[in-house]
Amino acid sequence: MWVNYLGVDAPGTLNLTLGSWTHSSPAAKLNAYTASANFTWDHQVEPQELIILPVFSGSVLEAVINWTKPDGNSASIVLNAPTSGTRVDLTSPDVKQYLTQYIQSQTNTFIGSVTVPQELAALFAKDGPSILNNSVEQGDYGVRVQMVSSGPVAVSPQSALTVLGDSYGSMGSDYYGRPISLGILAGVPWALEVGGLSSVVSVVVGVVFGGISGYVGGRRDQVMQWAALVVLALPALPFLIALSYSITLSLVSESLLIAALSWPFFAIIARSASLSIKSQTYVEADHAMGVSQVRTFSSHFLPRLTPFTVAYTALGVPAGIIFGQTLAFLGIQPPNVITWGSLLDDAFTYQAGLYGWWWWILFPGVMIIVASVPFVLVGFALDKIVAPRVNAK
Repeated sequence: MWVNYLGVDAPGTLNLTLGSWTHSSPAAKLNAYTASANFTWDHQVEPQELIILPVFSGSVLEAVINWTKPDGNSASIVLNAPTSGTRVDLTSPDVKQYLTQYIQSQTNTFIGSVTVPQELAALFAKDGPSILNNSVEQGDYGVRVQMVSSGPVAVSPQSALTVLGDSYGSMGSDYYGRPISLGILAGVPWALEVGGLSSVVSVVVGVVFGGISGYVGGRRDQVMQWAALVVLALPALPFLIALSYSITLSLVSESLLIAALSWPFFAIIARSASLSIKSQTYVEADHAMGVSQVRTFSSHFLPRLTPFTVAYTALGVPAGIIFGQTLAFLGIQPPNVITWGSLLDDAFTYQAGLYGWWWWILFPGVMIIVASVPFVLVGFALDKIVAPRVNAK
């Protein structure tokens, strides 16, 4: 469903295929390939952008685009030596040149350079001296594309015309008219899986490592704490970026990379709890009776460290989510995966903030917070309920 964000009729995105091409020879040694498309525009505002995508094999001298409005008036644009597979939009020099001339012919005013909104007004508004201020013509529009070549050309049916609308879905659309809401939904499983897996691995490793370190004490404790502090001192983000380029990223590998730099936080906390447990009389009794260290650690330490594992696993999920989305924002993620970070990366690439496409930035950012906050609240609640204190008996 198209959504009206600004109190006006918000148009959608139209994808028109220029599939039926006819061949003719208008002059000696020249070939012309022609196709057309029609669409109905019943909105009171112009679209955001127009994109022509020619797909062909061979060499094309020029492409002539004839744009016909509902009242029968038309404008022509000539593209010199277009390249197959290269999109042509309203920022292209050839398009600007011919639409500038068209606007000047209507207004009888010299214009050095036109903007994209002015070009859209020229294509969708009523002709006349006030074409840049006239209302949008509603009705049937026609687009006729003719490619001229000196030799045979095979034009692909994938050649298309795209009319980009303002917004799509409940959360707007991106530059290509793709609904942000679908991207948000597609990013939920990846965010939760990366956050959950990285949290479980980092907490379990950290709690066991810190528990053992606090229990054994002495020089071994110092060496283990030194190792944890070395990992803790590593710059997390640059280190993850460097490692990501040396391995093939997947859900598991990315989660393990995040966990590899997160476990020292939990190891330090678990070591403090382990030192507290170590001072209890039942541990001293086990030592006096000659009970093995493995059995003592398994029967007294692990059960009392388990609440830490439960509470801090919930608290570790937001860190995993944020780490994963940060890497995706930097373009580091497995291929063919949709994430909230990649949505923000696209928004940055296409300057969504500059053009006022606030929904493209807002909703992915809000989803990162929405997905993280519940785990934080649950983690703090569990920590207050089940975590043992220093004076626990």
